Amino acid sequence: MNLHPIADRETAARAAADLLARAAAGRPELVLGLPTGRTMVPFYAELARRRREGRLDLSRARGFNLDELLLPPGHPASFRAFMERHAWGPDLAGLDPARCDIPDAAAEPAAECARYDRAIAAAGGLDLALLGVGADGHVAYNLPGPPRDETHVVRVPDEVAATLDPPVAPPLGAITMGLGPLRSARHLVLIATTAEKWEAVRALLEGPPDPAWPCSLLRDHPRFDLFLAAPAIAGATLVEAEPAGVR
Repeated sequence: MNLHPIADRETAARAAADLLARAAAGRPELVLGLPTGRTMVPFYAELARRRREGRLDLSRARGFNLDELLLPPGHPASFRAFMERHAWGPDLAGLDPARCDIPDAAAEPAAECARYDRAIAAAGGLDLALLGVGADGHVAYNLPGPPRDETHVVRVPDEVAATLDPPVAPPLGAITMGLGPLRSARHLVLIATTAEKWEAVRALLEGPPDPAWPCSLLRDHPRFDLFLAAPAIAGATLVEAEPAGVR
């Protein structure tokens, strides 16, 4: 793992955007695993700024969202709505919506899970998967418990549903990419910036891999960059820490 201590989520956004820009310059048809959530808002804003300045072109990239909530079409808390607000389109990060896939909450769930796995495989797998991490260690919505490699349906933790924008009353389900495509991704990038993440970060850094902390099941990935703000690493041992090299 390459550990990058950073000051805050804006610094993390710039550092992760540097990394993505280098990857896209080398491979314009980059296949991305794309996250949502508050941690990622500055990241997508930074991508949009670079696109406006002519320093980033993601128009030929492919995108696969990590997950989607089982909400009615057009619901403002859906992850599709998040991507439409922050990432998709020429006026935002420059990702072409026609080249981006996200689980269809209106489809029959089992069939949609199988379709999504086929689509990721047909694209050749993920070149770069961008990740956040939950306080319970979840990545995408791979929750604590027996790990699953395939795309599957989960119940979103009630406390997480309450933090959505706008909040959603439980019970709430989601379709999530499994751990298989993340383990097989050629590059993983994880951003953690807030204090409630530190136990999950410690489990990831200090191991051993433990299904009770799903993020820890990725710790042996051969190419893994972690951008970690001080509140998220207060209780962890940064034995491999190095500067982030932010522009």
